[in-house]
Amino acid sequence: MIRYYLPSMFVMFLFICLNGLIAQTTPPQQNQVHLENTEQFPIESKYVKNEKYIIQVGLPIDYKSSNKSYPVLYVLDGDKSFGMAKEITDWLSWDNEIKNIIVVGISYGRGTNIWWEKRTRDYTQSKDTVYYYYPNAGGGDNFLSFIRNELFPVINKNYRTKQDSNAIMGLSFGALLSSYVLFTQPDMFKYYIIISPSLFWNGNSILKTESDYFVKHKELNKTVYMAYGSQDDNDWVIGPTTELIRVIQEHKYASLIFITQVFKGESHISVYPVALTHGLKTIFKR
Repeated sequence: MIRYYLPSMFVMFLFICLNGLIAQTTPPQQNQVHLENTEQFPIESKYVKNEKYIIQVGLPIDYKSSNKSYPVLYVLDGDKSFGMAKEITDWLSWDNEIKNIIVVGISYGRGTNIWWEKRTRDYTQSKDTVYYYYPNAGGGDNFLSFIRNELFPVINKNYRTKQDSNAIMGLSFGALLSSYVLFTQPDMFKYYIIISPSLFWNGNSILKTESDYFVKHKELNKTVYMAYGSQDDNDWVIGPTTELIRVIQEHKYASLIFITQVFKGESHISVYPVALTHGLKTIFKR
C-alpha cells in the first residue's frame, strides 16, 4: 500500500503548486490608472472650428476641505503633460516648496497622432515660410480666443480661482505660443513658464512681435521663467531663445521679473520635468 501512497501525495503537491503558480501569473481584473483629485470634461469651441477640447482639472489636496481660492496653472499639451505637471505640483506643495494651485490641462483626448497634428495648428501664430510639412499651422489666435472666451469662464465659474494669478506653461511649440501671448495679449496671464521654446518659427518672427510691443509699451508687469537645455537644437531653440533673452534684458521693461536658466546636459525633452520643477518653484514659491 505504501508504494501507492507516495506518488499520490506527490501528485497532490504538484497540483497545489501549479494552482498557486497559475494564481500568481493570472492578472487580476485590470482598470485604468487614475490620478487622485482630478476630473475632466469637454468644451466644444466656436472659435476653433470643429474642435472639442478635453479639459483636465487637478485640484489641490486641501481643496475640498477649505474655502480658499487658488492660482491656476494652464498646461498646454495636456495629453502628454497634465499628469506630469499635476504630480510634480503635488510633490512640491506637499513639501511646502510651492503654494497649492489648480492645474488645468488642455488636451484633445484622441490619441498621440491627433495631439501631434492639432498642437501644430493651435500653438503657431502663423504659417511658416520654410516648414511646409505643417499645413495646418497658424491657428494660434483662434486657440487663444478659445482660452480667453470659453475656457476661462468655465474654470472661473466652477472652481475657486484667483483670477489675477493665472499662469501658462508650455514646451516647444507650446512655449512658442506662450512667448507670443506675452507680447500680444499679456493680460491673459500673470505668470509664464516657457521651456525649450521653438522660436525659429517663421524666421524668428517672435523678435518682431516683441519689438512691436516695445514700441508702445515700456512696462511688462509679469513674472517670466524661461529655460532650455544645453543639448537642444541651436537653430530651432538655443540661438533664437538666446537672442530673445538678450533683447528683453536690453529693453529693461519696468515691473518685469525675468528669470532664465540653462540646464547643462539636457535635451529638448529631457529638460522638461526639471525646468518645470524650477519654474513652479520660481512662480509659486511660498
